[in-house]
Amino acid sequence: MVLTGAAFYHKYWNYLYTTGMPPEVKDWVDERMNCEDIAMNFLVSNITNKPPIKVAPKKKFKCPECVNNEMLSADLGHMFERSKCVDFFTKAFGRMPLKSVEFRADPVLYKDPFPEKLKRFNDIGS
Repeated sequence: MVLTGAAFYHKYWNYLYTTGMPPEVKDWVDERMNCEDIAMNFLVSNITNKPPIKVAPKKKFKCPECVNNEMLSADLGHMFERSKCVDFFTKAFGRMPLKSVEFRADPVLYKDPFPEKLKRFNDIGS
């Protein structure tokens, strides 16, 4: 799955989220104010029958002094709630549309042996 805040997708998917999403899924998301990213992943995978493509190398952002215990994901019940969303969406869609994938597309020139001054995005992944 891809978090919608970190995803690139065509605006058409927003249209389909609004008009083509099963109503019970939209109601579930609106009532809980959670899992809209999971719902979007379900919608896209259900229609395309494909997984998302990761478009950048996996790098861990390190900031030891950045501690935020108020994040939603820091709550222990958050993962449980999101698991309930996956179960509910699977029933609403009538199947599990999410696909596993081990593919990513690295940015052009990211790992090529070009001089740093010729690379356009030197800081990607840092």
